[in-house]
Amino acid sequence: MHRSLIIVLFCTAWLTGCSSIKIAYHYAPNYLSYRLNAYVNLDAQQQQLLDAELIDFSNWHSSTALPQYSSALKLWSGRLDKAEPFTPEEIVVMYQQVQEALLALSIQAAKQLAPIAVSLKPTQIAQLRARFETENKEYADNYLKNSDSSSTRKKHHSRMLKRYEDWLGSLTDQQKLSLTQLADRRAASFALWANERQLRQTALLDTLTGQRDKDPTQAETALTLYTKSLSEYRDPKLISLQESLRKDWAETTAALLNSMTPTQSRYLKTKLRDYAEDFASLTPTRLAQQK
Repeated sequence: MHRSLIIVLFCTAWLTGCSSIKIAYHYAPNYLSYRLNAYVNLDAQQQQLLDAELIDFSNWHSSTALPQYSSALKLWSGRLDKAEPFTPEEIVVMYQQVQEALLALSIQAAKQLAPIAVSLKPTQIAQLRARFETENKEYADNYLKNSDSSSTRKKHHSRMLKRYEDWLGSLTDQQKLSLTQLADRRAASFALWANERQLRQTALLDTLTGQRDKDPTQAETALTLYTKSLSEYRDPKLISLQESLRKDWAETTAALLNSMTPTQSRYLKTKLRDYAEDFASLTPTRLAQQK
């Protein structure tokens, strides 16, 4: 588990970097199309099919997923008003809620992408394989190269701090120390994550190769099974560390939330509520009321 509650508060996580979720959400289909083309370079017929599938996916997401995200964010915002301290177990439950939302998103995506998956040519799958290899090299450069050097550790620290600063604002010195120590402890598992990435990529490539020219319904089943398999690790060593990694992250996150200053608490609460309102405003019912 490498995504913290602070990072993955909702499935469309890339939107958090945009100044306006509403603007970014409307451009999401174009962005997703661009990203997919970067991996497999769709032909004209595949692109036309993708455009149609993205419309269906957007309709599902706005009517089904967004109300759930909004409700969860409101609940989490309200939790900040309670005097009881956060517990690691509570953080894990929140994380599992995020994972369930991600799974629902992925299963729907498998349904929408199945017609395209069966049409992929060997050259496109080869392109995807090459893209994976490039990304694996980038991962190795960022996480594994000179892993004990001070410059590499500083990069890892910076990433970890930014994830939490995005949601809490400025951190105290003690909070920064706690998070940099967490980053150092997690660095020991980066090599295992590299292997896990490759195992998952190989499984996806095998799935896509096996579904070429098959019935889209069959491809949907295969892609759904692959998606569900991502909830479990493939690397035996990483499997053995899963519980300890999750416990360490949850304990650190709970302690950090319990150490929030009043300013940080207000910052987080406001951000959660603003996102909840933005998501609610993008649902079909709310959009219809605005017309």
